[in-house]
Amino acid sequence: MSATHWDELTRQEQRLLIRLFGGGSLRNQNAADIEGLRQRGLVDNELNLSMPGLLVFTFAMREQQADAIRRLGTAAEAERLLTTSLLHEFAA
Repeated sequence: MSATHWDELTRQEQRLLIRLFGGGSLRNQNAADIEGLRQRGLVDNELNLSMPGLLVFTFAMREQQADAIRRLGTAAEAERLLTTSLLHEFAA
């Protein structure tokens, strides 16, 4: 499974992986969601985050961070252009 597989998980399954990554457990969670993660190999038989599960989670997290950085860069560029155009208007 790669980072793109994160989008194939249900929101509940994603939440469970986040929970495990944060050191939580799957105790008292929906058995069907847990079984889905187990069948995909994202959790092991002891309901711990498996290496593939960790990779899926960290790749998805890195993609999200990269998207945020790109958005910040785009916002900064837009602000710079707006500031430049406003300065030209006031100078005229």
